[in-house]
Amino acid sequence: MPPDRHTTLQNLKHFLPASLFAGLVGGGLLVVLLTYVHKWCWGGIACYNHRLFTGIGTFQSLVLCILSLLLAGMLSVVLQREGGANRNSAVLAGGIAGCAAVLINYLHSQITSVFRHGYAPDVSDVLSAICFPLANYALPLLAISLSMAALAALGAFVVSFFRERAAGPNDGAAASRLFLYSAAAVILVAVVLPPLAAHAMLGAGMVDMSPSMAMIMTTVFAERTAPDTIAITVREVPLASVLDHGAPFSVFMNGVDVSDASACAASGLDVTVDPPEGLSVVEGSQAAWTGTGVLNNGTPVDVAVMVHGVDGSDIIVLNLMM
Repeated sequence: MPPDRHTTLQNLKHFLPASLFAGLVGGGLLVVLLTYVHKWCWGGIACYNHRLFTGIGTFQSLVLCILSLLLAGMLSVVLQREGGANRNSAVLAGGIAGCAAVLINYLHSQITSVFRHGYAPDVSDVLSAICFPLANYALPLLAISLSMAALAALGAFVVSFFRERAAGPNDGAAASRLFLYSAAAVILVAVVLPPLAAHAMLGAGMVDMSPSMAMIMTTVFAERTAPDTIAITVREVPLASVLDHGAPFSVFMNGVDVSDASACAASGLDVTVDPPEGLSVVEGSQAAWTGTGVLNNGTPVDVAVMVHGVDGSDIIVLNLMM
């Protein structure tokens, strides 16, 4: 065996624990950023302009994936002691960290996909979800995995290159940490900045919105607070620029409009509303309808709530038998 290859294999044994740990960190970061953080960033505003925000979110996920793999590769080198590690073994260790990160992300995505079906899966279901793509799409998955592992190897190469060029061990360690902290800072900026900019653009009216789509975010809750009283509370509303705040929610009991005091008086039902103006289009607002017209006497009352958009569109956000 050539001396260089023998040295690389010896260094690999030294690097392997740190590489696997770096891969675990990188894989966990991929799972968090591409699943939970992505949903947190765009789940609440994607419906305002689905094409724009979905495109931005997809690009953000791509950037975060690249940065996470670079970070995993850097971490596999930063965790090492200065002595005895050459650049080849560092790059190999970074590649191993990238492979571990990809494997963790793959296992998470496949296992969680089984649990989304709404029933408790058994072991065979989980194994099938893991093995089926490997058996049927082995080459594409291999190509993607190697590309992702190459990104981690690139991160390891950059850190090892500047570590070798440093004046001394202390300078090399400082340079390694600087690259690692910089990558972490860039990831944080890439997570926070796009959704903040999107919210600012929405608030300033710089983004074309679809009120009819955004209104599906409206959430109202109805409950009986007494045998002859039904209270409706607004839990969540979209941006003020989407809804017609000059008009309250339209509320119907058994198909009859009882939105406000005048509508109650004209409805023919023995029912009153408090406050008289009805249910305001404001998050946290509440109104209560009281009277024999909504009495719980064994016959359910059909309660429907409709919200109105600035473009004239109307959407029923609650339809409940009480």
